[in-house]
Formats: sequence, C-alpha cells, structure tokens
Amino acid sequence: MSKQNKILAFLFVTFLLVYEFSVYIANDMIMPAMINIVNEFNVSDSFIASSLSIFILGGATLQLLLGPLSDKYGSRKIMLGGVMLFFAATIFNGLSRNIEEFLISRFLQGMGICYIGVIGYAKIQQMFEEKLAVRIISIMTTVSIIAPLIGPLSGSLFLQYYNWRGINLVIAFFAFIALIGLYFFFPIDSKVKVIAKQKNENFFKETASQYKSLFKNKKFILGVLAFSFAELPIIIWIALSPVMLMRKAELPRFEYGLFQIPVFGSFILGVIFLQFLIKKADLEILIKIGTVLIGIGLISSFIFSILLNQHHFVMVFAFSLYSLGLGLVSSPITRLLLFSSELPKGIVSALFSVMLVIILALGTEMANILYSNFSNIKLAGYLSVLYLVYASSLYFFMNAKQSDKKQEIKESKIIG
Repeated sequence: MSKQNKILAFLFVTFLLVYEFSVYIANDMIMPAMINIVNEFNVSDSFIASSLSIFILGGATLQLLLGPLSDKYGSRKIMLGGVMLFFAATIFNGLSRNIEEFLISRFLQGMGICYIGVIGYAKIQQMFEEKLAVRIISIMTTVSIIAPLIGPLSGSLFLQYYNWRGINLVIAFFAFIALIGLYFFFPIDSKVKVIAKQKNENFFKETASQYKSLFKNKKFILGVLAFSFAELPIIIWIALSPVMLMRKAELPRFEYGLFQIPVFGSFILGVIFLQFLIKKADLEILIKIGTVLIGIGLISSFIFSILLNQHHFVMVFAFSLYSLGLGLVSSPITRLLLFSSELPKGIVSALFSVMLVIILALGTEMANILYSNFSNIKLAGYLSVLYLVYASSLYFFMNAKQSDKKQEIKESKIIG
C-alpha cells in the first residue's frame, strides 16, 4: 500500500470511527434525560427501558440483508445511505412531539448499528492484512465500551444548561461530519466485482441456504445463547440505572453519571487483564475465571439486596464485579463462536448479531416488567437466573463437538 493510499485508508477509518461514536453515544447520552422525557410526554417510567429495547431492536432489522445487498450493489452506496438514515432519524428524534414519534425515531437510530459491523468492519477486513485489521477493529470496538462510560456523564452535564432535544443536535453534528468524510474517503467498489455479483441469480437463495444450515449448528446456537445471556445484564444496567439511581434512590443526574464509572471502568479493566493473561493462560481458564466473577457479582446482588435493604450501592458493586468478569469472557467466547462453523464469517456474524439483539431486547423488557415496582430484590433474582442460563449454555457450548474440522483455532492468538 502506497503512502497516499495509507493516508486515504486512515481517513476512511477515522470517519468510520466518528460514525460509530455518534451511533453509540446516541443511546448513552440520552439516558440521563429519559426521566425528563417521560415526564414531558406524560407517560410511565416503563418507557425508559423500552426506549433502549427499541433502539436495540432497530439494530437487528437489517443485519441479515446488508451483507448480501452490499455484495450485490456495492458497500459504498449502502454505507452512505445508512449514515444518512441515522442523521435523519437523529433530527427526527429531537423534533418528537409525543412518545410514539420518539420511539419510532429511536428504532430508526438503532438501525444505524447494522452498518458499523456488516459494512464498515467488513470493508476494513478487505482493505488491510489480517493482523493490522484485527488491531484496527480492536481499537474501534473500544468505542462501544467508552460510550456508556462518557455518555451518561456528558449527557448529565449537557442537561444542566440545555434541553434534552439539544443532545440530538450534538449527535447529528458528529453524524454529518462522518457523512461528509465517508462520502470522500469510503473506498469505491470495484464495478467488475459488483456487476459480476449482480448476475448471480442464485445469490439470495444461497444466502438463505447458508442461514438455514447455520440454524442447525447446535454449537453455534449454544454459543449465541451463552454470549447473549452474558451480555444481557450490562444492557439491563444501561436501561434501568436511570430509574434505579435517579427515581428510586433520588440521586441527581451528575451522581448517576458518576456511578457509571465503576461499572464500565470494571469492564475496561477486565479487557486489560485479558490482554495480559492471554499470553500466560489458555482460553478455557480465562473463560472460567470470568464466569466465576460474573456469578459472584450477579448472585451477590440478590443476597445483599435482601440483607442491606435494597441499597443502590449493592447493585453498583454487583454490576461492577460482573463487568470485570464480562471483560474477560466476551472476546474469547466471540472468537470461539465465529469459528464454530465453516460458513463465511460474514454470514455467521450477521446471524449472531440478529439473535443477540433480539435476546437483549426481550430480556431487557422482562427486566423492565419485573422492576415496575422498583424492587431491587426482584431484579437481582432475575439476574441470578440469567447467570444460571449463561453458565449452562456455556458448559454445553464448550463441550459441544466442533462443527468446523478444517479450521483449527489457536487459542493463544485470540485478540480481544
């Protein structure tokens, strides 16, 4: 790759990163304002968690289609269309006149998630050699970790001076910058390649056949269940912590933002530990350590919520310990999951993403129902059940037969 091409590639990655940041911050920055929003629209607190569930569901709508469509018509057009959709949805969100319009715009915003992995990350894999591509994507995925950390804090500070609708202007500004940058620097698709794929009449039939085959892969399904139920509690925290801390515990917005630091800071710490320990321990040991930490965190939330009269410090501590374990297990499980089938990784990743967000959305809504009377004990009991489902799925996943005999995985080379 020439020096000029390296600069162009760097600019493409930079503006893709700006877009990714705008999508994730769109969810986390608005959460401190949800109390204001439900009050303004005169609806119940249950819509606080529902707004997150709908955002997540939006991220499931296009996953299965974007890969085949980008292969058929070119990824540049699809990506730019996705950024424009997210930009328009963000403006629409800021102009919402009622809760229905707010939720519709949240769903459309959530659809912006689809374009990050299926189009953006896939293009990076095509442009760069394997190790460099992994390093770039590893750096970019930290955005999804940092956003829940700085989003609530920045949102709380913004609300000290401005209306919640102004948050959408900030997000739309970042999305617009990303749109301009990607318009100029997103690599132009090879016309020959696109036209060749347009002539393939069986393209979508083959894709459907691959998805059907993947559904029959028991190891893959078990892996999806294990990963999904491991991730679900952190999504529940994002959805319900505004109610738990600002409504139930009556904390000010800024303190709500501060309490996000130990939870998401612990996740980052877990990822750092993973990078260090992966050189000395095999994958199975790391997953076991992380699983134990997750179990202690989630089960202790139930025990100590009973003993300490449902104090919010208990939940913050429990989620922090859980997040530490999650940082250790999430990347290794993902790697094993993606290599549980010999099918193209784009197909595996797309179906994995769809199943993941559906489970996260439904699981979050269940938590929302259980927390309708602000009972930390009920919520903690639910979290304990989720841990049991996760641990069971993980056990059967790790012991299931490897469906892909041809692709051996060197666990020592796994990168978080």
